[in-house]
Amino acid sequence: MTFELAIIAALLLASIVGMLAQRFRLPYTVSLVIVGLFFAVLRDRFFHGFDPGLHLTPQLLFTILLPALVYEAAFHLELRHFLQTWRTVLILAVPGVLVGTALTFGATWLALGALGLELPWQVLILAATILAATDPVGVLALLREVGAPRRLAVIMEGESLLNDGIAIVAFGVVITALGLDPHHASLSFLWVMKFLTWEVLGAILIGGAIGLGLSWLTSTIDDHLIEITLTTISAFGSFLLADQAHASGIIACLVAGVLSGNVGATYGMSASTRVAVTSFWEYAAFAANSIIFLLVGLETSPVRLLRFAPVILVVWLAMQLARALFIAGSLPIMEPTRFTNRRGLVAILTWGGLRGGVAMVLAMSVPRTWAWRQELIDVVFGAVLMTILVQAPTMPLVLRLFGVGRDPRRREAAVLLRTRIRALNEAERYLERQHEAGAVLPEIYEAIRRDLMARREALEAEGQRLHVDASDILDEERRELERQLALVEKETVRQAFAQGVLDEHLMRRLVQELDDRILSLEGTGH
Repeated sequence: MTFELAIIAALLLASIVGMLAQRFRLPYTVSLVIVGLFFAVLRDRFFHGFDPGLHLTPQLLFTILLPALVYEAAFHLELRHFLQTWRTVLILAVPGVLVGTALTFGATWLALGALGLELPWQVLILAATILAATDPVGVLALLREVGAPRRLAVIMEGESLLNDGIAIVAFGVVITALGLDPHHASLSFLWVMKFLTWEVLGAILIGGAIGLGLSWLTSTIDDHLIEITLTTISAFGSFLLADQAHASGIIACLVAGVLSGNVGATYGMSASTRVAVTSFWEYAAFAANSIIFLLVGLETSPVRLLRFAPVILVVWLAMQLARALFIAGSLPIMEPTRFTNRRGLVAILTWGGLRGGVAMVLAMSVPRTWAWRQELIDVVFGAVLMTILVQAPTMPLVLRLFGVGRDPRRREAAVLLRTRIRALNEAERYLERQHEAGAVLPEIYEAIRRDLMARREALEAEGQRLHVDASDILDEERRELERQLALVEKETVRQAFAQGVLDEHLMRRLVQELDDRILSLEGTGH
């Protein structure tokens, strides 16, 4: 299969899996991995040597998929929220990666020795370093779904954005120390200091210059197509330029995304352009995530992982223990957490620390000449799959256990209640119109009206049981109706432009006013 056909097939399969996941209320990323594993089993069992034409290579991930994911998340990361949690995020992303790597390595080495399982320490230190980067994509979606405190989501998202870059930098140091980097034969303290300084500070300078420069350009025009193009240049240009300058492309892309979202979008884009840019990057992130998680399963050999299961289980448990110990020990120096108790915060941040495509690609980027490369890949792939297939599906139980967010079933019941009240209101209005028109006999009218009143009383009682405030229902219904009316107005303006009643300048002005109103209505709903 050619690369082009493989991309189309992957997107089609991801769309089908997404529709089925929504229908059966399954985690989307978990469903993609399971489907990928299913096809991997079919390949190993019946189609040996079949090449799907699409592989999770460093070139694909680091030059296309990862910049899109990092930029989209950074673009939506509100700087004011990040600054409120900066201490916690930095502690988790910097010392958390370094200490977590050391603790994971130590716990794994001791446990494997006690169990009589042998694995070279070089494999263990590389695996611990690679698995330091978290990727809580599915968990963040779940936090939004259950209405968890925004501070918690910002902490987890900010950590995952920063520790990707830190883990990749640490991986470069470890690879050099083990003599596996063909560009650097030896390791010295001076080299490490220069490497770390330029990797981080150089990336910040490059990403900042591109992010601010292109943000200024967006303020000079009002054309959504050009501004989408500028954000695309900002995302991939910052990554590639930093990479060419031997700085961290991930950190450069992160800085450019944060500046574009908080400076360029806020001060340089009209409301309608922000809607277009946001929609574009949401789709880019959806497509990138779909391909990554599908390939995570497809690139795995389930039979080989089963043979390696004891070692994988030990590494996975060591990861959880190391992360929990670090978080518990660091709580006193993190900012106060108002949304949950300490045990709850440790459990949620530990269990929500999933791993993903970055870890798998780092493992695959180790030189093929290394004797223990396949063992490293098996350990990393197995540990990543454990986080996706075990931690992600059980995260709702952890959130409910510590009382974080709304119970999804309770939320569903509230939505059903609001919809039933809305339908009942429409039925009552229709009955009154029919009665005023003389189309209903008086005795039938009274009987149906009493029935509707009884149903309303039952719905109000259910609302009290669910603690659903009637005023909240009315406010939400009003916001939704106003938003729909604004969309109708917007479509009418576009039709007037298409019919030649308005010129393009006036059409854009009216559409921008309506987009501002739509955005404000959507914002007050959260």
